[in-house]
Amino acid sequence: MDDTLTFNIVRSKKKRKDGNKRREKAPEESRKKQKPGVQTEANNHTPRRQDDDMSILRLLKEIPQRIPFQGKPTGKTFSVALPVSILLNIQTDELRAYVIGTIARTLTIYGIHEIVLYNDLSPDDIEWQEYFAINLRFLETPQYLRKYMFPIVPHLRNTGLQNPLDAPHHLRANEWLPYREGVIKLEEKSASAYMGNLDMLVECGLFGRIKVTNPDALETIYGVQRFCLDTEDEVYQRVTILLDSNSMRECKRRWKEQVSNQPSTPSISTLCGKLVPPDEPQRMAGLYWGYVVREAESYSAIFNNCPFSPTGKYDYTIGTSERGDQYPKDVHVPQFEHMLMVLGPVKGLESIKDNPQDDFNAYVNFCHNQRSRTIRTEEALTICLSQFFAHYSI
Repeated sequence: MDDTLTFNIVRSKKKRKDGNKRREKAPEESRKKQKPGVQTEANNHTPRRQDDDMSILRLLKEIPQRIPFQGKPTGKTFSVALPVSILLNIQTDELRAYVIGTIARTLTIYGIHEIVLYNDLSPDDIEWQEYFAINLRFLETPQYLRKYMFPIVPHLRNTGLQNPLDAPHHLRANEWLPYREGVIKLEEKSASAYMGNLDMLVECGLFGRIKVTNPDALETIYGVQRFCLDTEDEVYQRVTILLDSNSMRECKRRWKEQVSNQPSTPSISTLCGKLVPPDEPQRMAGLYWGYVVREAESYSAIFNNCPFSPTGKYDYTIGTSERGDQYPKDVHVPQFEHMLMVLGPVKGLESIKDNPQDDFNAYVNFCHNQRSRTIRTEEALTICLSQFFAHYSI
């Protein structure tokens, strides 16, 4: 299947997989490039200066302390793995799209950072995994960026049935944050001769595009060069940008004029900001900034390639099963940095392999008093997350 259905920033039908998944590797690479001695813990509230003129205290003051923006700065992550086979138990495309939308909203409500879709079917059924993944990526993307990142394809024909996530990075017209999601248009290699000195601009859904003050970060953080294409295909890289103080003031001024029905006053200043790693809004400001989608070719591939860990491993894993230990009575969850919770198909993880409990730090039953013979995986997702976060907070 063309990569237009697999990746969310490529409109070309040619394969451009390197650097095109929006942020799977960015957090890891950004941590590797930290200078020795620089404090990176988000819960250290010692005021210090950013590269621009916005201090940490000023940054935190710009974050509204209300749902969905309130939260404590942290580098911890929570990942969930789901089997692709759950789509086979749904009768129509319309219902499949709606169920995926419900799953995406559940992930967002509980602040899940990564969703791993593992193929528990035959290799010939890979299309179900691609269908699942592109719908989840579409829903996670802010509405104003979707036209740049998703072509019109059959897999997305029922997105109108899916409810919006209303996540913190899906900003409404009357909401302003120092951080925003945007896209940068990548250019042909030959264009560097006459465009190399031009400003790098980011489309962020504002009244004007944002000038990037650190253009080299496109490669150092996201692993993509601005002039990297061999053809004239439209290719966009999704990025996270931090507005500077002057740009924040200009945004607020424009918004006040809009709500008061005053004529808009042209600004003589250019909106500016710097590219930052996609995990910075949570690390520095406690903002939940959406989830990433990872596709695992098999059950065994779930446990590797954690995008947030330098080692690619999760330091705590939980398997869910009706044959597991009762939570929280018989299970103690220690402090962790990167946790993975794995849900099985309708017949359970035991239908995938023998003794699956050996693969996990804990094997847990989150619904020990169920009255139905089976619990659908999308139902189990809500039950497991609600029970877990009732007794544990990240």
